[in-house]
Amino acid sequence: MKHTILYTTLFLVALFGATMYFSACKQDICVVRATDCRNGGTCVDGECLCALGYEGDSCQFKVNAKFDSYYACIRTRLINSSTVSEDNDDTLRVHALSDRFSIKFYSVRDSVFEIVKGTVNGNYVTIQNQDINFPTYTATYSGNGSLNNGVLTLTLYKTWFDGVVNTSKTSYVGYKYE
Repeated sequence: MKHTILYTTLFLVALFGATMYFSACKQDICVVRATDCRNGGTCVDGECLCALGYEGDSCQFKVNAKFDSYYACIRTRLINSSTVSEDNDDTLRVHALSDRFSIKFYSVRDSVFEIVKGTVNGNYVTIQNQDINFPTYTATYSGNGSLNNGVLTLTLYKTWFDGVVNTSKTSYVGYKYE
């Protein structure tokens, strides 16, 4: 009986000691890897969890920055429910704005007056209703799109009145180039 109590006591002391030793020696992997999370990111298990609006291994990129470029596009436009159809190659210029989420874009070839703004969420773009004033009419724009593996896809809806109500749906699909 004395031996059982002695062995049990020794076992519990050894177990307690081993538990304390291994838990005290657990290294913080964020410190070991010297993980530097920028822009409000937090290191968890050696990886950065980025604050909203940032991405990258160290949260070093604004989410809208990946859109900033020129895109060689095929443009398809349907006007007034396909009474007129246009297919054309075009170049879109997309600018990332300073706030991490916003972009603006326009067709380099057709019009630098139709500068449309969008909001980025990951790889997706939402184009909220917005009005652009022209000398003889005002047009309302909306739409959506995405950027996947360097391929930009945007669908832009436009409504305007110049004596009659007109509508158009323009789709841009193109590759990023510098």
